[in-house]
Amino acid sequence: MSAQLVTEVPPSDLLALTHELTRVIVPVNYDRIQAGKGRSQAFGIIRRWSYRPHLSRNTWIRPKLWQLLLDFAAKHVQIPWDGCTVNDSYLSAPHRDKGNQGQSYTVSFGDFTGGELCIELGDSHVAIDTKNKGYLFDGSTQTHWTAPFVGRRFCLVFYSIVWPTKFLPRYSIICREETDGLFIQDEYDQSEVVVNRKGHVVRILKVAQPREWIGRLTRRGQPSRAVCTQASAETPSPASHPSGSSP
Repeated sequence: MSAQLVTEVPPSDLLALTHELTRVIVPVNYDRIQAGKGRSQAFGIIRRWSYRPHLSRNTWIRPKLWQLLLDFAAKHVQIPWDGCTVNDSYLSAPHRDKGNQGQSYTVSFGDFTGGELCIELGDSHVAIDTKNKGYLFDGSTQTHWTAPFVGRRFCLVFYSIVWPTKFLPRYSIICREETDGLFIQDEYDQSEVVVNRKGHVVRILKVAQPREWIGRLTRRGQPSRAVCTQASAETPSPASHPSGSSP
């Protein structure tokens, strides 16, 4: 485990995230079967089953938190990434992130002791202190877990997903916080919309181009052709909009 992979993160750069995560608690995730149940949710681009890679519902439910994640990543995360898992006092069991690929960036913060990132090395393991420190590792090939801790431990993990072959080449989904919701620019169908915290479209800036939609999850928070066609007829012309930050 090379020391140069660890980078210091000033506590001041984590204050806004700490405040937001304390203000609204991250829900328990019951779907993380391998790593165990706990307060752990994914933001940004995710993939499930045969659906196309799409935004997680957390991204539009909490646009402010998403924007804080984007701001932090722009300053500290030097690897390409699609999504970010946000953990709140989550004690993960030994596991591998089989849906990810390449290096992940992780950092932990909060008022706690212990909680090192443990990575398996043959018959032993190494424990890395990630408190206010960024660390790169390959969670898809290295078995890893969280050491026991006392206190409240927040943790961020930025990563790239394994992109489904049928949806290659990869496309971007650019999104950022707006006053009335989350602005989404989806390269898949060329649409630009703003959705509210229920995933409903409140503004259409650019109508989606006809593409094959696969599954219910791709329609929530990302407009269907019918929605776009109807809204287009009611809207005089799409408004221009500056591009935003991208995961």
